[in-house]
Amino acid sequence: MRIDANSAEIATYRAMLNDNLCAPAIYSAGTFWDQINKDFADLIWSGALRDLRNQYFSRRFAAWDPHDRTAYRCLLRLYREQLRARDTEGFLDQESDPMEGGADDQENIDGRRVSLDFLQSVDEALSIKEAWRLSGRGNGPRLLVELGAGYGRLAYVMCRMFPECTYVICDLPEALACADSWLSRVLPGKVVPYAESRGVTSFSRETLISRKCWILGAHQIEALPSNSLDAFVNIYSFAEMPRTTIAHYFKEIDRVTRGVVFIKQRKREENLQDAVIVTADSYPVPTTWQPVFFRTTPLYEEFFEAAWSTGLK
Repeated sequence: MRIDANSAEIATYRAMLNDNLCAPAIYSAGTFWDQINKDFADLIWSGALRDLRNQYFSRRFAAWDPHDRTAYRCLLRLYREQLRARDTEGFLDQESDPMEGGADDQENIDGRRVSLDFLQSVDEALSIKEAWRLSGRGNGPRLLVELGAGYGRLAYVMCRMFPECTYVICDLPEALACADSWLSRVLPGKVVPYAESRGVTSFSRETLISRKCWILGAHQIEALPSNSLDAFVNIYSFAEMPRTTIAHYFKEIDRVTRGVVFIKQRKREENLQDAVIVTADSYPVPTTWQPVFFRTTPLYEEFFEAAWSTGLK
């Protein structure tokens, strides 16, 4: 094992592990992610955070493996053009996917660096924006929380697309280490790192929106104030959790969110490790939430995206 890993990042990871172990058991990984996290841990200790997007981390966070570059370029071009029809503010014509952390998945399309991860993030950001508008709200969400953010791809796009927003990430240590590392590099000076945020025992809306991006442990969702969030987001990860964990998080989402909830999940997920089959209609959505949309994603027919309004402020 190499010992040249960034010492500050390793110290932060140690703190994440310790805090997660001290948190209630509901915030520990289920069998499914516990197995994956063992591989993640080996990579973190070996110093692989520095090019995490070229490592197994990114592949496990649902990234495309660019086996055939010609087909991959065609996919990126078609997907980007579809998104440009929805991108009324011209975000895609102004922004590129940052190269920090690894550029193996990127291609230059019409003078802009893009990857499948980047375009999916733009897609999701536009859907969140649409849900906000369709729920009767003006401007854009000011305070958002994403549970299970991977290395922070959507956080980066949302912070660029909505300059006035604050983005909060809650996650388990292995993925959180990735987001802490990468976002601190692509949003320099704008991220409250876990080394700082772990010492905060309670938050106010005012405290949160005073900073641009926060890195929090999954257990710190309980420190978020009730009725404080404009939007809550989960991409691809609910179906990978035990059913009791899903139910717990939906209660917390209902407690903290008075705005919109956006999720993107597989229509049917057979989580054999945790002995759970999760379907699109099995999520414990509170009856007080008002549906905004439910539809198949434009990229994958086996996935859906859905949004609800949790009540106008």
